[in-house]
Amino acid sequence: MTIRNRISATIGSMLIFLIMILLVIEVVSRFIFGASIEGVIEIVGIFLALSVFAGFSPCEEAMQHVSAQLVVQRLPARAALIVKTIVYVLAVVTVAVMSWQTALNFYDSYSIREALPGASFQMPVYWAKAGVFIGFVLFLVQLIISLVHPEGKSKTVTDKRR
Repeated sequence: MTIRNRISATIGSMLIFLIMILLVIEVVSRFIFGASIEGVIEIVGIFLALSVFAGFSPCEEAMQHVSAQLVVQRLPARAALIVKTIVYVLAVVTVAVMSWQTALNFYDSYSIREALPGASFQMPVYWAKAGVFIGFVLFLVQLIISLVHPEGKSKTVTDKRR
């Protein structure tokens, strides 16, 4: 796995760990003190979204995304390669547009200092939108690598150790 994907996967894992810790603290607080900790639910929601986007690129590199192989398996090798190439080109275009739109969304959110509604304190969300944008960009880079190396064996720094 490439270093960028190891970092991304580690960040996603750390966010899930933090979600677990925050929720345990929240439950204990409710049980012992009878009161919720302000903002925990909002933070958990943001961390959950960020952990998902952090996992896209490592999942693509490991080729662990869900895919329907029923049709492709029955095609001749050359036709299957053409279909996979078309699918990757469509995926690259789609994720590029999504990256662009999330960049615009982050910029708009940052420029107005957007905060989550409903909390008694101002919980900014622009940093989370920046994380979504970074996750999409990493996913886009990995999709392009997967398109260029359809066999899934791109040479990486960490592969040389094995």
